[in-house]
Amino acid sequence: MSFCKIGILFNYPEKPIRGEVTDYVADVEIQEQVNAVQKSIEKIGYDYKTFALKYDIENLIRELQLFNPDTVINLCEGAFGDSHLEMNVSSILELLKIPYTGSPPLSLGLCQNKGLAKDILAANNVMTPQYRVLKDITGWRDDLDYPLFVKPLMEDASLGISKESFVKNEEALRKRVRYINHTYNQPALVEKYVYGRELNVPILGYRSPRVLPISEIMFGFNDEPKIVDYPAKWLTESDEYKMTKPMCPAILEPSIKDKIENVALKSFEALHCRDYARVDIRLEGETPYVIEVNPNPDISPDAGFSRSLKVADISYEQFIEMIISFSKERRDSIKFN
Repeated sequence: MSFCKIGILFNYPEKPIRGEVTDYVADVEIQEQVNAVQKSIEKIGYDYKTFALKYDIENLIRELQLFNPDTVINLCEGAFGDSHLEMNVSSILELLKIPYTGSPPLSLGLCQNKGLAKDILAANNVMTPQYRVLKDITGWRDDLDYPLFVKPLMEDASLGISKESFVKNEEALRKRVRYINHTYNQPALVEKYVYGRELNVPILGYRSPRVLPISEIMFGFNDEPKIVDYPAKWLTESDEYKMTKPMCPAILEPSIKDKIENVALKSFEALHCRDYARVDIRLEGETPYVIEVNPNPDISPDAGFSRSLKVADISYEQFIEMIISFSKERRDSIKFN
């Protein structure tokens, strides 16, 4: 391969500009991804340099241009403690004409806004729970049946999600919408709660994406809501974390598995994802409902995407080489999106 110089770009952990103090835990995990990618590139034998995105954008641009990487592995999930700026980072790389891995700005922006993403999925005949976007509670028209689920419109990594997100009446709904509006300074996404199995569907590829082994989240409790909330995802000492375990591969009937894979691939393409992504699905009976589409998901060694790579017998080094090769293909075709 002609590639020899790889940049590793990541957002330097900063205190989140909104939300809870504990939300900082989700941002800190980026270093695990950086370390894993570094080790892989060292094993492969490429020259590389890490680039931490801090407040001095001009200096970052100078450093990137001076190093002149053949491609950049883009691990940025935001900038300056603001996850809403994720798409802006890839936009800088586009303007500098530096090839990079992962999804383009359009995809990152669409998926960041969960309501807009659901609009696009629905327009493409992809099943997603009925939903409303509320800038404040005065916008509520009482036209969805309880129970409902309430979360921030434009956050990821389970930020703003807890057991209180599951609401059974208007009083609880009003309280949670106000919490999202005030604590996260954004509209709340209110959607019908879907009972059933929770599945993570990872997708890998550029021109011919394919579904990797599917994971099912196994909940060690009977009561609803059965969700991967913030404690279950990040707080390792919490009961939620200890009682929420993934199983990969998920045990699925072949016909259901085919339906899930087709829905996931259709979602991936509708939202212009590329290289790698994860589609979160709730399976109610035989109907898969797409909950979220996550471009550029966490690829730290203990994350769900890496788990599926192992089950697919794809080493971490092979995965890194693959996404670099996708970037090379785009470079060779001149287009970067």
